[in-house]
Amino acid sequence: MIATREDLLQWKLRAGRQAPARVVLDLEADSLHRYQEKICLIQYADEEGVCLLDPLAMEDMRAFTTWLSESDIWMHGADYDMSLMLNGFNTLPHLILDTQIAARLLGFRQFGLAALVEHFYGIQLSKTNQKADWGKRPISQAMLEYAQSDVQYMLDMADKLCAELRSKGRYEWFLETCRHNMERARERMAEESPDSWRIRGCGRLQRRGLAALKTLWTWRDREAQSWDKPSFMVCSNDDLLRWSTALQEGNSITPHSRFHTHRAARFLKAVETFHGMDENDYPCRISRPRPAYDDQFETRLENWIQRRNEAAEKLDLDPSFVAPRAIMESIATNEETGFTHLLNWQREVMGIH
Repeated sequence: MIATREDLLQWKLRAGRQAPARVVLDLEADSLHRYQEKICLIQYADEEGVCLLDPLAMEDMRAFTTWLSESDIWMHGADYDMSLMLNGFNTLPHLILDTQIAARLLGFRQFGLAALVEHFYGIQLSKTNQKADWGKRPISQAMLEYAQSDVQYMLDMADKLCAELRSKGRYEWFLETCRHNMERARERMAEESPDSWRIRGCGRLQRRGLAALKTLWTWRDREAQSWDKPSFMVCSNDDLLRWSTALQEGNSITPHSRFHTHRAARFLKAVETFHGMDENDYPCRISRPRPAYDDQFETRLENWIQRRNEAAEKLDLDPSFVAPRAIMESIATNEETGFTHLLNWQREVMGIH
């Protein structure tokens, strides 16, 4: 366990000895247990073995973040980890090689880490501590063992996957997809909207309903922050939509019976705030222009989906991995624009030049 500045500097010397792309990382966070998620444990593996870094025990992680920004590393299913690194460390590795992407490019339909470890090694990884509170200290022995198992097979598995990718001529596809995923992670960070209260499903609401939703979402966010728990532990998004719809229609709403007295009182105060709003202050609905489909759109879409599916079948790949339906619709609407959403290897396998 790396838990002091001195240990971290010694670890950095060890990490610096490793060849490029011969290290593995995994991250554990407390998003299921805290209002503001944070990285609570970093699992590291290389040719010398596995070690764990405890960022909660160290005030200065610059030795790690400097190394991270310069390194090529292996991870599995790195989308969430990338958002954690950008939020927590304001950086990403030089390159993340993702074993999940490698597995999908080889046609695996079960591409979770546990499924791959069982496929290659016949070992069943325990999922007992998957949702554990990694922010708690001390970390139990069972949790430590779980954390180590997440990375201890990865380098050897990466070698097996890469050998197969090269034998099938798909290794460059793999690198292109990994780089694209990192670009998308940076774009998502830049695209974060201040209107985070506009949750999925709110497009059905009118302006009055949106005003109710924004008011209740703000109430929930404050409750979660003061409680230091994730928002879903106060109430669900479905609850917010149900209450907002009722208020939009002029119906009364009541707090959950499980709310304690003070929370219920603050809930009713939020409802009172909504009722006191001026209609001119209601949020506007967001109107997204819908593409103008012509009479031949469905025919073109069918043709493109068939073309994609035939290419995927020849390669034994999931068709949605070759190109998701949203891109197919974009191509059927406007080929020139739609093609820009495809990676080079996707264009190649679909015969687009």
